[in-house]
Amino acid sequence: MRYSTISQIGTFTALDESATDWLRLDPTKCTGGDDPPMRTTVEPAPGLDGVLIFPPLDDAWIITLAGDLIITSATDEAGYFAAMDTLLDSLRSALDALKTAPDDLVSNDGTVSVWKYAPLDSSYQGALKSVTFGLIVDVFA
Repeated sequence: MRYSTISQIGTFTALDESATDWLRLDPTKCTGGDDPPMRTTVEPAPGLDGVLIFPPLDDAWIITLAGDLIITSATDEAGYFAAMDTLLDSLRSALDALKTAPDDLVSNDGTVSVWKYAPLDSSYQGALKSVTFGLIVDVFA
């Protein structure tokens, strides 16, 4: 998955510069988008030499996304922080909705259904507010 092509996370769509204020995902901080890890496919054979071999299956597919909130709508400091709070609240609301029902994570590589997996964490990196959060892919949705 190319993180820079993600266009929707549930109801949150402010993921590129077409939105006045938006979340710029940082591909160097995102993980897990390519493929889920594999489950263990071998176990010791009880009471025998050797192992039992099972078909390889995917384990939980956890995607961690991280980036910076980009604010371009503000003309002063108070407006900047108000716009940042609004954008962060919009992201938080979309992620909170993923606690009760899965929704789509859309990128140029396709659409997967995801749940919220890890909490939204935000911190300042200089003048920018950075966020990190985790999603888990639902294979049945």
